[in-house]
Amino acid sequence: MKFKQMFENTGQSIRSIDFNTSMVVKIGILLIVVILSALMFPRGESIEFDYRIGAIWGGDELIAPFSFPIFKEERQYKRELQEAEQEVKPVFQRDDKIVDAKIDSVRTLFGQIKVAVDFELEHRERRATIRRDDDESRAQVDQDSVLLDDIKRNLTVQFSNAEWEGLVRLREGLTGAPVNSLQELRTTIESLLRGYYRTGILGISKQELVHDEFAVRRNADEVMAPVTRFKDISEVNTAYENDLSEFFDEDDPQFSAALKIGSMHIRPNIIFNEEETERLRQIARDDVPRTIGIVLENERIISRHERITEDTKLRLDSFRRAKAERGGVINLWLQYIGKGLHVSIILLLYAVYFFSFRKKIFYDNAKLALIALIILFPVFFAYLTHAVNVDAPVEYLILVPAASMLLTIMFDSRLAFYGTVTIALLVGGIRGNDYTIMLVSLIGGALAAYTVRDIKHRTQIFRSMLFIFLGYTITILALGLERFETTMVLIYEVIFAGANALFSPILTFGMLIFLERAWKITTDLTLLELSDFNHPLLKELSQKAPGTFHHSLVMGSLAENAAEVIGANTILARVGAYYHDIGKTEKPEYFIENQMGFKNRHDKLTPRMSSLILISHVKDGIELGKKHNLPKEILEFIPMHHGTTLISYFYNRALENKTDKDVINENDYRYPGPKPQTKETGIVMLADAVEAATRSIGEPSIAKLKATIDGIIKARFEEGELDECELTFKDLNHIREAFFKVLVGIHHPRIKYPGQEEKESDAGKADEEEFQPLIHGYSEKGVMPPEETPTETSDNRDK
Repeated sequence: MKFKQMFENTGQSIRSIDFNTSMVVKIGILLIVVILSALMFPRGESIEFDYRIGAIWGGDELIAPFSFPIFKEERQYKRELQEAEQEVKPVFQRDDKIVDAKIDSVRTLFGQIKVAVDFELEHRERRATIRRDDDESRAQVDQDSVLLDDIKRNLTVQFSNAEWEGLVRLREGLTGAPVNSLQELRTTIESLLRGYYRTGILGISKQELVHDEFAVRRNADEVMAPVTRFKDISEVNTAYENDLSEFFDEDDPQFSAALKIGSMHIRPNIIFNEEETERLRQIARDDVPRTIGIVLENERIISRHERITEDTKLRLDSFRRAKAERGGVINLWLQYIGKGLHVSIILLLYAVYFFSFRKKIFYDNAKLALIALIILFPVFFAYLTHAVNVDAPVEYLILVPAASMLLTIMFDSRLAFYGTVTIALLVGGIRGNDYTIMLVSLIGGALAAYTVRDIKHRTQIFRSMLFIFLGYTITILALGLERFETTMVLIYEVIFAGANALFSPILTFGMLIFLERAWKITTDLTLLELSDFNHPLLKELSQKAPGTFHHSLVMGSLAENAAEVIGANTILARVGAYYHDIGKTEKPEYFIENQMGFKNRHDKLTPRMSSLILISHVKDGIELGKKHNLPKEILEFIPMHHGTTLISYFYNRALENKTDKDVINENDYRYPGPKPQTKETGIVMLADAVEAATRSIGEPSIAKLKATIDGIIKARFEEGELDECELTFKDLNHIREAFFKVLVGIHHPRIKYPGQEEKESDAGKADEEEFQPLIHGYSEKGVMPPEETPTETSDNRDK
């Protein structure tokens, strides 16, 4: 029972953890990245020095603290091993037993053939002499036919009817060929086979042999023989066919039958001895010396400011290796601890950045896991380039730019830049504190991030190819000229950097599609796709609620300009404005911007019912958005653009019509919220109210526009609707100016043509009489344009 209770308590504890915000999960993600990165770091000795041939030694004079051998360069050693292995001649074993076995098999087969042919001749004779009325003899002949067929099937070689008939003619001596009996055919085949076996039949094709001669062992004797002395299987089969043609025409069935018999008994008797050959190769490899000298204790390895040559580099490499081998188990563990601390310091700086400036991401473990995955991606590439021993600058294939572009597109350029610095430091560490690749990766990754900072479409990613290539090329040339690299080395490195510049954007495009869907992250590319007016929701809004659709378009322009001046996400603000009122497609006729030519339906409803209809467009919009898989970032605009504002017109009307028994609750006339949580949703809230209010100004002027904008922004601020978003007083001032510039362009004065004033006056009187119920002011927000009667504010439209 105790164990059961303990397991139940443990299960409850695990279920109670919020994995998306848990600090334990954050620490786990950090530890995973630290451990994996530390395991990919090279052994401790490889990161103590940073040197290459042609560079100048920047450290102090290095004296050997102990004697150690000078090891050959790894590629040279492997090349010598391969050459030593190729010098070993393959060993073959002559098998004489197979010759006798195959000759005996031929004789056995011909004995069976002779018995079968004799039985065939006797059977034919009995069948030819049987009387028609002798049923008993006829039945016996039929049984003999069945028995003869069984004998033929049991032969080790299966012959066709024509070939069998040829063998019968040989038995009868009726062929007229040089070989005119079964005995002569057997003798001929045996003679040919003995000749082939005497020459020697190789067990492998000559094309597989790289040497002109090899060793042939026979019992205890071994001789070297040229390859041309022997034949392989294909050559023997060809020779056998040519030799048979001297005794038979190729069209004769006897030729075909003899070919089958001989081919079945041709087997190699010169067998490749793989085990012995490999033993000799291993001896040859063991004889290749691993070292080319020794450095004695207290001998100078390299002097200060000395140029590093091939010989000096071998000494440094050997000293590094010797130090590692003398370290022991304790030092090995200390090295692992050092690697872990090394990686932790780099990652903790990045973590501090998240905690200080990106708290939303810091408290979202799913996004932290995604960032960790993106970091590990180029780190693993760096490990591969270090582990693969090839004579090429493969370090320039580390796809740091791809990671930088992914971080930029999925988050932002500032986060991506700090991520690029983190990745470049890790890559440089894994490459043995390689400053060159660290700097090249940093420059290439930073340029890649900046080129997709304001991405407008997916094909723009490929523009990054040029900038990545330029960043890599300029950095490679700068460092190469500093080190006096040869022209060919620089060209070779630039070619590999060009491959990186080509593949990074392509890989970014492929991974972006997967990561967007797997982590449900809304990138600017996704938002741009949602801004297409052919989207089903926007198309339906334009058809069912054209007034709301036009209002949303103007709001989009207001929100985009305001977001730009305060540094918010312009695309998110614009697209959020497009979709903020999609719920009005359910009951468009209840909202004033869609009521042109119709009487106001709210006149026959109670204030409470009207407020419920207005509020319902928020819920309907969220449901429609979820049905069409709108991202969470867009869905937030639907409730937040109203926040918790009061539908003041219907609330005031309810108070006016209140009886002594009625209880009016103000919260029943408020939108459910929540209040705007981001700069973008705050901007859309203000744009919604400003666009509605300024559109209802009879004769707009600069003074009226300014007063209306100021009044609405002030009202929203005083109501506390902007308390939970990140907008500052400075931002609000910039937003006011941005709104004013856009609205001045929309409401600028127009020249009236002769007679237009009279027409407008007459039309205005008619409109005033027809639409008086619509414009008497169903104010939800209580914000009025200056010097105007109650008009259409941000939520007057909602009536």
